[in-house]
Amino acid sequence: MKIHIRFLLIFWACIAGIHGMSQQAPIGQWSDELPYNKVISVTEADHLIYAATPYALLRVDKEDFSVSRLTKINGLSDIGITATRYNQFTGTLVVTYSNANIDLIHGHLITNISDIKRKQILGNKTINSIFCYNKYAYLACGFGIVVLDLQKEEIRDTYYIGPDGSPVNVLAITSDPDDTIYAATDLGIYKAYLNDPNLVNFASWHLDPRIDTSARYPTIATMDEKVFVNKSTPGSLKDTIFIHQNGNWTAWNNNLTSPVMKLEAMYGHLIVVYDYFMYVFDQDFHDLVKIWNYNPGSPYPLDGIEDQDQWLWIGDTYAGLISYNMPGDYFEAYNLGGPLSAQAFSLTAHGNTLLISPGGRDNSYVPLYSPAQVYKLDQDNWTNYAGWSLPALNSYHDVVTTAIDPYDGTRFYAGTWGNGLLEFHGDSLVNRYGEWNSTLRHHSASDTADVRVGGVSFDPAGNMWVVTTHTNSCLSVKQGSQWTGFTIPEVQESNLGNMISTRFGQQWIVMYYGNMNPYSILVFTTDLASGNPGNYQVRKLNSTVGNGNLAGFSVLAMAEDKDGEIWIGTEKGVCVFYSPENIFIPGQDFDAQRILVEYGGYYQYLLENESVTAIAVDGSNKKWIGTDRSGLFLFSEDGTKEILHFTTDNSPLFSNRITSLAINKDGEVFIGTDKGVLSYRGSASEGEETMSDVYAFPNPVKDGYNGYIGIKGLVSNAQIRITDSNGELVYATRAEGGQAIWDGKNFSGRKAKSGVYLVFASDDKGKEKVVTKILIIN
Repeated sequence: MKIHIRFLLIFWACIAGIHGMSQQAPIGQWSDELPYNKVISVTEADHLIYAATPYALLRVDKEDFSVSRLTKINGLSDIGITATRYNQFTGTLVVTYSNANIDLIHGHLITNISDIKRKQILGNKTINSIFCYNKYAYLACGFGIVVLDLQKEEIRDTYYIGPDGSPVNVLAITSDPDDTIYAATDLGIYKAYLNDPNLVNFASWHLDPRIDTSARYPTIATMDEKVFVNKSTPGSLKDTIFIHQNGNWTAWNNNLTSPVMKLEAMYGHLIVVYDYFMYVFDQDFHDLVKIWNYNPGSPYPLDGIEDQDQWLWIGDTYAGLISYNMPGDYFEAYNLGGPLSAQAFSLTAHGNTLLISPGGRDNSYVPLYSPAQVYKLDQDNWTNYAGWSLPALNSYHDVVTTAIDPYDGTRFYAGTWGNGLLEFHGDSLVNRYGEWNSTLRHHSASDTADVRVGGVSFDPAGNMWVVTTHTNSCLSVKQGSQWTGFTIPEVQESNLGNMISTRFGQQWIVMYYGNMNPYSILVFTTDLASGNPGNYQVRKLNSTVGNGNLAGFSVLAMAEDKDGEIWIGTEKGVCVFYSPENIFIPGQDFDAQRILVEYGGYYQYLLENESVTAIAVDGSNKKWIGTDRSGLFLFSEDGTKEILHFTTDNSPLFSNRITSLAINKDGEVFIGTDKGVLSYRGSASEGEETMSDVYAFPNPVKDGYNGYIGIKGLVSNAQIRITDSNGELVYATRAEGGQAIWDGKNFSGRKAKSGVYLVFASDDKGKEKVVTKILIIN
């Protein structure tokens, strides 16, 4: 059997961001950066195949094998998909989520049913699987069974089937030709007559005593008159499939005893999905297909179905969606890119390259021992650095921070919380730095290899600074190939976190505030050019007046803005160091200040009741601020004006808990949440040195487009005039960083007529020239 890798053009159900200059995402457009490697559920809908990841829904059109994807950005109501199933009777796709939310997709319409999500229910509300019968969808829930009427698009009934009507964790449901409904649960198999009008009465349900009533049965299916159920054995690699026929349960001795992930029955075949292989059996139990290898690639399937054209569709843990043509004996792999996981402990952007560090460490600075991985998005191409492609990474854990070499964008560094500093070049891991080959020093424990890197940063001169934790020899700088280490007794072996290098030659380092250390920030400076870097200065900052005046105790975010001011996020909002250059000048005031803002006639400190977890500065010096529970804000340069506020209620944000932020050169704001990464195309970008490559997007502007037109590639804060072909001025503005935006209307607020429009730009010296043209078609 041979595998054909099909790299597919992704069509969106509605406009979605596409990376790359040739198809710039419109201003204000959202895009997801989600993993598509793990497909948990597959279902057939006539000529379509739907495959679900925990984060998105993929749709394959079998007529041309094109793929579209649906996410919370362009239609789905939530994130965290648990199951899908297509109801042939009503033509409805049922999508369920981990929080018990439900979407019903019928053609191009999506109906959300949030009753279970909103209702206070005793027990576990997870929806484990879906069984369809006539116009109904039976949901196997953590507390019982919920019946959806798909024609009326409403919940019809809820069944509590446990003893005396108690909750029971229903894992899967099926029915046989005699209209008996079977509920596979954590504790046995429950049965009832499917057409019993009183199924809501627990007395109508009976625990089948002819099969182990203490066992867990995670999956069940019916082929012809036989019911197949898998009995799992906790802590064991051996599962047993039982067959119900003529009133009896019999163990099926097929010599395959591995854990069973899923049973599916269709078109007269039984599909058994094991943990690392898959079999298809006919009605006489002959194995028609055995899949042990994708050629290349090893299977780790989670679900598998057969369609009406004799194709198998496999949802895999690592390979995403795989199809297998049974008559032709070949595979197709659908490569949709994306990061390996949705974890985003920290984000780093330089130019148009994004790095995601999946993490991590907990709030007490204790390692999580998650596999060492880094995900890189370069323009529209994903590269995932992980143990399966770079075996050396299997020995390391917890990448918490990254930095891109400003002089070589193909080289970056990843700081781990326990294995030192990793250097990557191209697609390779080329070096690892620790005590044996650098000045990085280990954690105070006895293991000298336990080097915990809290932050990595490049200063304006291109020198790389690295901070390690819980050691006084905590700071190092790499100049070319030369390492220099600094021992700072004032650290007192405290835990140290992230860092930034500023234009004033200072290193700002987060300190873990606690009983052993009453400080929140360490500021360090030295003159590397003097040849005597050991002659350094250091100051520790906290919330006391005259010693920092921080807004809170725990520093969760730091950023330097375009004016050299240092913005700090704490558990009590935001504060700003307006004169960081004064920190080491005796007698000079340098304390941070809090920003007063007006809300409804009252003044209060900016976000004083929020934990500010992330701060990023865009090309126009505006501040993007992420919080722990209230989503994402955009504020003016000075922080006094709220421009945007995104939450899960008014935007596609996956979660209101923001973990990290980064902004690339084009002004795309990457937002890390606890449920995945997405991006928003902002109105500001980084300014260019010259206006030699200016372009507008979208261009041409076609009839029906109502969004902003972006003009990119400008010098910072350029003055912009837009005229028609007769030279009449229709619009004027100033660039936000290196990008200007136009709503396509003239000064009277009317939509510009069809024609060619000229864009004139002038720099700070007043030199003006035509930089691009815009074609509008109305």
